[in-house]
Amino acid sequence: MNAKFLSRSGSVAVAALVIALTVFHASPARAQDDLAPTDTQIAQAESAAHRDFDLLPALPAVTAGHLKTIRLIAEVKPWTVAPGITVNAWTYNGTVPGPTIHVRQGDRIRVLFTNLLPEPTTIHWHGLNVPADMDGVPGMSQAAVQPGQTFVYEFTATDPGTYIYHTHYDDLFQLDSGLYGAFVVDPAKPAKDRYDRDYLMLVSSWRIHSSSENYFSIDGKSYPLTKPFLVRKGDRVRLRTIDISGTEFHTMHLHGHRFQIVAIDGQDVVPAQRQNMVTVTIGPGETRDLAFTANAQPGTWMVHCHVADHMMNGGVGPGGLITSIQYEGAPDRQTSMATADQMMAMPGDSGGEGGGASGPPLNQTTTIILGGIAGLTIFFGLPFAAMKNLSSKGIAFLNATAIGVLFFLLYDILKQAGEPIGAALAATHVGVSAAPFVTLVATYLIGLTIGLVGLVIISRFALDRYKSGGEISPMGLAMTIALGIGSHNFSEGLAIGQSAATGAVQLAVVLIIGFGLHNMTEGFGIAAPLAGRAPTGFWQILRLGLIGGAPTFLGTVVGYRFTSPILSVAFLTLAAGAIMWVIGEMTSAGRRIGHKELAAFGVLAGFILGFGTDLVLASAGA
Repeated sequence: MNAKFLSRSGSVAVAALVIALTVFHASPARAQDDLAPTDTQIAQAESAAHRDFDLLPALPAVTAGHLKTIRLIAEVKPWTVAPGITVNAWTYNGTVPGPTIHVRQGDRIRVLFTNLLPEPTTIHWHGLNVPADMDGVPGMSQAAVQPGQTFVYEFTATDPGTYIYHTHYDDLFQLDSGLYGAFVVDPAKPAKDRYDRDYLMLVSSWRIHSSSENYFSIDGKSYPLTKPFLVRKGDRVRLRTIDISGTEFHTMHLHGHRFQIVAIDGQDVVPAQRQNMVTVTIGPGETRDLAFTANAQPGTWMVHCHVADHMMNGGVGPGGLITSIQYEGAPDRQTSMATADQMMAMPGDSGGEGGGASGPPLNQTTTIILGGIAGLTIFFGLPFAAMKNLSSKGIAFLNATAIGVLFFLLYDILKQAGEPIGAALAATHVGVSAAPFVTLVATYLIGLTIGLVGLVIISRFALDRYKSGGEISPMGLAMTIALGIGSHNFSEGLAIGQSAATGAVQLAVVLIIGFGLHNMTEGFGIAAPLAGRAPTGFWQILRLGLIGGAPTFLGTVVGYRFTSPILSVAFLTLAAGAIMWVIGEMTSAGRRIGHKELAAFGVLAGFILGFGTDLVLASAGA
């Protein structure tokens, strides 16, 4: 019942009854902020998770007690996927995969889940028999857990087997960012099948500045950082295989050994239906328990996905889904393949659609220098300001072309600024709080207002010396264009800095080239009001270039450290508001110059010029 209904009813008794019934029937699966972890509890949970991770591929022991209370904290932490590739992963308790939950059939599970991510999330208990309101699906079984909230899941582990827990919000992004873990339930009574080794092979994917999965990991690491499965001659081994990739099927192949599938999705396969195999195909969300006897000649035996590009790291191999069965006492040659073999992407394949091959993050000094270069290319367009002896037709065409460039920039900026708002609005349809949407809309409107009104005020007071006969002079108009473009270029710098910091070096370089070309066009837009109409010296061009181009450098510095939708929307809309005012002023100036038909072609030419340079950015996935 909502507040309006209670207000209209006016009945205190009804309200009290409703509250009492709500408390009585309340499921533990609701936000309980009083259970939020302390810093000490967070540190303890992370420390325990790292101990569990160090055990992998082996499982942690089952903890004592019938009631298992588990604290899971979703948080962004740096995670090294492959040599030189460290990403800001979305983790449970700071590791990928999250801590392996290992319990016994019949145990009562109570999970205190705290969301410290920048967006909502949930946990789905994949394959486990849980109550409907514990299933972790936003809108169907619960409201999404908002940033800062703590949420309690509680259920009984009724069925033994190999299962998964993972996010069920913004699945494609959050899954491929690290929000998953294994959930293993041992039978209450000893099983008939006994194993000397019980291992976990959790296969997952990453999108490292790519629109497709381009890095692949076993238990959170890509080859050559993967760990081997240690065995002794004659050991009976169970290999719990999980595919938690967002989109990819995998064909896991064991060298030197034949295995049987003894369980599918947590359910035992009767012995009469088991067959000897060397390769198993496993799809997203599926689990297969493989069993084999270590009866090969002692040595290092390869285990890998037979989809060739899944054995690569961002288009270069060997990498990805490669590990080994390593016999104790035999020389360990697992990592030798990294230097003895070579795999390259096919011509035209850059290791991931849209993203290209990623590498180690650029260091901050290099990134800042390159960001400065991207910003300073604005000076290539500014020499137009020094052009002299232009006819009135030439001036009219240049002015109109600059208007066309600015029209395209306005369209492009408003489109970019609207994307986070559209995403926040869509999120409200699945139970997410409307607060992020409202905040972004308010930022959008305030940014436009300040950008537009701010330049009106600046033109009225700060640019008085650039006015002539009550109208702004060509230099004043060029200054205001530079201010508007500078706000836009700050957002460009954010993109460069973020790409470089996350190791997407190829993307960062293409962005620098693209934004550099884009800034040349913007430099022309700044210079156009001055061409043929005002003497322009070196120091004036330098000042205009720094106003328009230096924010690219500043944005790179900030973007290397952090980005946020609010920051991006704020600077984009500031730029849009400023450019609205500038377009009005330049249109007014164009009317005074005349040549309307020629000016129309100039506007079209400018828009096409802006569109063409923007295609360079689109080709990089920016």
